[in-house]
Amino acid sequence: MDKNNTLSIFVDESGNLPIADNASRFYIVSLVAHNQQENIEKPIRELGETYARMGLPNLCFHAGPLVRREDGYEYMGWEMRNRIFAAMMAFARKTPFGYRSICVDKKFVASEGQIIAQLKSGISQFLDAANVTTATDNMIKVYYDCGQAVITNIIHESMTARYGGEWEFAQDVRPDKYRLFQIADLVSFISLIAQKQQSGIGLTKSEEKFFGGARNFRRNVLKPILRKAI
Repeated sequence: MDKNNTLSIFVDESGNLPIADNASRFYIVSLVAHNQQENIEKPIRELGETYARMGLPNLCFHAGPLVRREDGYEYMGWEMRNRIFAAMMAFARKTPFGYRSICVDKKFVASEGQIIAQLKSGISQFLDAANVTTATDNMIKVYYDCGQAVITNIIHESMTARYGGEWEFAQDVRPDKYRLFQIADLVSFISLIAQKQQSGIGLTKSEEKFFGGARNFRRNVLKPILRKAI
């Protein structure tokens, strides 16, 4: 076992867990795994250089607000926002990682306990799949900003039950510090749209305008990301 080999897991969520929250029908938890022995300095540098050429050297990618033209993207037109999104997609294609999104449709669950059970099962399946290629890892580091306490608790229980003390939470995790955390955000956003489409819900007006329709979304966005699924 290589003592210097660490598996990084970046976690992001979309939606709110309370079952009574009618504004958030879907609850998504996405996990992105990256073996730190696989060097990603080049794609990270290239992404930073691309954003710098746009005049955005300190950009922290956030997919939802970017598409909806909110929270710092209000004054950007479609072309600039599309270039930002395309740069992140190119980074995702070049970067070695695997991911799984756990998608819960609250329309079909009766309690928050059932949601938690689905999340625990999904995390277990993700860890099973990640272990196929990371059997030599002796340390796992989880990157989560602790945005929702229930997710923090589920991760802690799941990881400790499986790995004992051979894992840890990274400290002071912020999206602007880690490009792979931004990848987890991208994956969550894409998975949410895909889940809505599978449930018969079309694109929102902002999504339709940004992606140029459902067909373009599936071909140019969803399909490349699904190649990274584990």
